[in-house]
Amino acid sequence: MHRRPHSGLDYCRVTALTSLMASHSVVVRRGFILVEALIALLVLGVAFVAFESSLAVIIRSVAASEREATAARLAEAQRENAFSIVCGSGSGADSVDGVVVAWTASAAAPLVHLTQTSSYESRFGQRVETYDATGRCY
Repeated sequence: MHRRPHSGLDYCRVTALTSLMASHSVVVRRGFILVEALIALLVLGVAFVAFESSLAVIIRSVAASEREATAARLAEAQRENAFSIVCGSGSGADSVDGVVVAWTASAAAPLVHLTQTSSYESRFGQRVETYDATGRCY
């Protein structure tokens, strides 16, 4: 590969450009200016508010899931009790952490029919669920 040597014109251009750059002093800035710092604070503030509001939604969702799980566990315990111990007609209610589960059992030997109603407060108001189960007495 053959390269052409620099011509005199190229050398003049480079020299003129170098002298032009040397005549204009370059100011080196250190640190941040006030506007940059304020914009950074604004961005951080918006991110913090978004994180805080999403955290509140997550906490409410976890609390609602916990109440639903409590209602399901309580209903299951009542069902097991009705099929194994009660084995007849009756009614009652149990409450744990603001979750109320009422039950009514009716017997027709050898089966027991159980109706359960669970109620608890959700973020949309009072939530009521009804469960029906029929099982054999143990």
